[in-house]
Amino acid sequence: MTRCFLAFELSEDSRAYLAERARALHARLAGELGWPVRLVPPDNWHATLLFFDDLDPAQREAAWGPVAEGARAGAWRGLAFAWRGFALWPSPRRPSLVCLEGDEYPGTAGWPVAPLLAQEPFCRGDVAHFRRYRPHVTVMRLRRGRHRLWARDWEGLSGALPAIEPGRVRFDRVSFFLSTLSRDAPIYPRERTAPLG
Repeated sequence: MTRCFLAFELSEDSRAYLAERARALHARLAGELGWPVRLVPPDNWHATLLFFDDLDPAQREAAWGPVAEGARAGAWRGLAFAWRGFALWPSPRRPSLVCLEGDEYPGTAGWPVAPLLAQEPFCRGDVAHFRRYRPHVTVMRLRRGRHRLWARDWEGLSGALPAIEPGRVRFDRVSFFLSTLSRDAPIYPRERTAPLG
């Protein structure tokens, strides 16, 4: 059994656009403020569609079928989220990540996996997150060794956070990733992928 997830992957131009802004923010957080923060490699940036704690190969195959079929049929063609900007995740007071955060997205009911959430293997996923889908792309990870006032530091940056222009961060494929946790960083081998059409 393997931890795994379905995710939308950024287009190359979106990845380059976001990387420029994330690097500028990282320089500010790590350099000026001394935060113990490291950039996630841009190749690992994604917005999770549905996370699974454990699926075996046959279950992963069963989960991928409707997703690949939906992608071929154009279910996610033109997918766009409304981005709020960079944020501390999951909360400003106890963050573990710096993310590009989106507004709650109301369109998941039209996605191909929505009618399958009560069935195997989709019922093994994080269904609660899917039903109240709020996209985010993790760009940095925090090492929380000692207590500090993260929220206060972050509020002091509010006027200086890099802006994200509407429509500039988009996705061009959906993929199935395996998730391996290591001491240094998560590793996400891509098992399957399909263009969004």
